[in-house]
Amino acid sequence: MLFKQIIGQDFLKEKLVNMAQTGRISHTQLFVGPEGSGNLALALAFAQYVNCLQPLTEDSCGQCASCVKFQKLVHPDLHFTYPTISPYKQSKELAEDWREALLKNTYLSDFDWLQTLDNNANKQGNITREECREIISKLGLTSYEAKFKTQIIWQAEYLDTAGNILLKLLEEPPLGTLIILVASNTERVLPTILSRAQTIKIPKLTDSDIELALQKDHQCTPQKATDISRLADGNYNLALSLLEIEHDGYFETFSQWMRFCFSGKVDELQKWVDEISGSGREYVKNFLGYTSQMIRAAFIYKYGDRQLLRVNEQELQFLIKFSSFLSAGNLSEITTSLDDAVYSTERNANLKILFLNLSLYIGRQLKSAQKAA
Repeated sequence: MLFKQIIGQDFLKEKLVNMAQTGRISHTQLFVGPEGSGNLALALAFAQYVNCLQPLTEDSCGQCASCVKFQKLVHPDLHFTYPTISPYKQSKELAEDWREALLKNTYLSDFDWLQTLDNNANKQGNITREECREIISKLGLTSYEAKFKTQIIWQAEYLDTAGNILLKLLEEPPLGTLIILVASNTERVLPTILSRAQTIKIPKLTDSDIELALQKDHQCTPQKATDISRLADGNYNLALSLLEIEHDGYFETFSQWMRFCFSGKVDELQKWVDEISGSGREYVKNFLGYTSQMIRAAFIYKYGDRQLLRVNEQELQFLIKFSSFLSAGNLSEITTSLDDAVYSTERNANLKILFLNLSLYIGRQLKSAQKAA
């Protein structure tokens, strides 16, 4: 992975290159950033750069034997650990699947990865004790050819208490070893691990970064790239999924849904539920994300700085009226219910039941704000 292949994050690229050039490389690092920010991509590019045989001032050469092997993810001194599901206990059992998934999309999420192993994605991912012992064993061996024997632990949140097995290794790894943990949420990483790693914080991508990438790499029209980047909200993995589905009708679907929720007319609501349930889980998941954005935008319009709004004129006109049905009391209730619905959708919940219950709940919340007013 070359730094120039990574979307945005110019400040961090410069920082990592400078770190390597000056030799101030911490033996254990934590690259933490939200999904779709490029945390894994940056870890790969950094590992390739520090092992490049002919490093340039701003990037790896991309042509030496080390770079070629890193780019194909086959370097003998590059090791990966990632969540697995039963019956798999160690990453090496899924090396080919992992390599294929990562070469296809370096911005993939843990859900994307686990879904490649189990179409139902109902099993809980885990980094096992067996895997942790395997890491210790691998890093105890001398390197084959690289300057740094590199271990990347992706989704370090999945280590759970098994991660305590690695504490001595993280604190004092063998000479010439680089350990990079990659995570999306530090609150879910063991405190004992956090205290032993240098943290590199990675912000979410800007809308302009995503727009440029979509136009350059996926031949998006400027308008479509703008619409997708706004919906993706800094998550390039989400932007890629939005490319594959029709999302132009989100606003009409959302505004119609909110009207049905408030009216409480079961017959009309049931027809809407039947229609949305047949749209496919990926469409449903992204539509729920769009709905959360609109709910928050209405709240910002009512209580916050309206300059922060990221909506078009049609959406704004609807939110002006809709904001009167939101209050400080029901915002968290509605957004939490939407987040729970996304989680349930990913785990193959019955969409008709899910949307009917969610609609009735949102309707009660909207009415409660009107009564309070």
